[in-house]
Amino acid sequence: MENMNTQLQFHWLSPLGVSVMLFIFYGAFYMLIGGLTPFFIEKNLEKQGVIMSYRPDKLLFGEEPGKMLDVDKPIRKLRNIILAMLAAMLVVSGFMIVSTAWFGLRAGQTWALIALSIVGLIVLPFWWLVFKPYLNAGIKITLADAPPFIWVPAVLYLPAVILGWIGLTK
Repeated sequence: MENMNTQLQFHWLSPLGVSVMLFIFYGAFYMLIGGLTPFFIEKNLEKQGVIMSYRPDKLLFGEEPGKMLDVDKPIRKLRNIILAMLAAMLVVSGFMIVSTAWFGLRAGQTWALIALSIVGLIVLPFWWLVFKPYLNAGIKITLADAPPFIWVPAVLYLPAVILGWIGLTK
């Protein structure tokens, strides 16, 4: 399975090339969301959620998120600190995903696909922990309710892994 591809044999429109592009977009999306978060933490609080988004947060917490954050200043501070920490983790994770895809997977290295595959699996139980309080309360979460940094990489993950596997085994 060890592929001896060199960068000269790499083609962007091959299965491996498309896999690299998908992983790079996955990581770049994390970096974009994380990098922009500090600029938008305080914007339009009445339209945002506390954790998820407006509708499920209103159902879970029993109050409009913007009102809750305006009235309860310690909760607002806590939310902003947590969002800043999440933003940092998204930027770091995104950078590592892009770097691994660019320098490892693009060079045909099997370890890079394994690492990228594991990263996509590791995050799943943590997203489950985020969704669990909503689901336990009987709140149905739609795609529109989930933050894009959760569902966009989830959509890219499986095709990226499959195409990477195909590209490395050719």
